[in-house]
Amino acid sequence: MGEETEVGGGGLRQIWWRRARRQAAYLGVTLALVVLAALSLVVLAAGLQAGRDEARRADLALVVAPAVPPAALADHTFELYRRGFVARVVVAGAGSEGLKAQMVERGVPEAQVVAGGAATAGATALRALAREAHAAGATSILIVTAPAETLTAMKIARDQGLRAYGSPVPGAAFDPPGLALAGIHYWQYALLGV
Repeated sequence: MGEETEVGGGGLRQIWWRRARRQAAYLGVTLALVVLAALSLVVLAAGLQAGRDEARRADLALVVAPAVPPAALADHTFELYRRGFVARVVVAGAGSEGLKAQMVERGVPEAQVVAGGAATAGATALRALAREAHAAGATSILIVTAPAETLTAMKIARDQGLRAYGSPVPGAAFDPPGLALAGIHYWQYALLGV
């Protein structure tokens, strides 16, 4: 009878571990589905925002320049300035000095173009520039960047108290992997602040 109790006890233990593994698997699948749904929603929102140009009068334009700023970025930013949507342009990112030079070549007074000085255009750098703009009295900002990154840059600016509008570079490459990466960047900023 003692042997049967041990075997029975071991059987209960096996049943318990089997149930625990099954519950852990259910939890893992549920968590994966929630993460996938959240990422999908942000990718969809980023895609919709990427196709929307909200160019309007704002206190300044915040332009995110890659290491080698494309001519289309400079042309679009200059057009916003020429049409009177913005009186000042703040440039962030690795190509800030290069884009500033292109803007001055196109006729924007050098005093109206400020290179943000950040080597990268990460959330921390954009947050600092938006905070400085707000502290200097700006209330609205026009974000000019690659289409996929517009939503995240707008959220960062809004979190610093600015009314943010997106004006993505027209004709810029619209790629699904870039949108997926933008979705990851959005959640990194929203959840971790980085």
